[in-house]
Amino acid sequence: MNFVTIKKAPVEGDLIVLKSLLEAQGIKCFLKNQYVTQIINYMPSFSVELQVPKDDVIRAIKILNDLEADSD
Repeated sequence: MNFVTIKKAPVEGDLIVLKSLLEAQGIKCFLKNQYVTQIINYMPSFSVELQVPKDDVIRAIKILNDLEADSD
């Protein structure tokens, strides 16, 4: 299964809620570099990446955009 990055953040906590939201909608998610940033948190070149399967990219982005629009 090919995963695609849809959002990046310098710390894992910024993406945990979004990951949970997408999983609640039936979209499998993966946090790339999740543990690397915990171990090497002083290196700004690493960021956590929220990834979803290629087939779910459009749906996941729509969910995140709707969430952002609701918070405005």
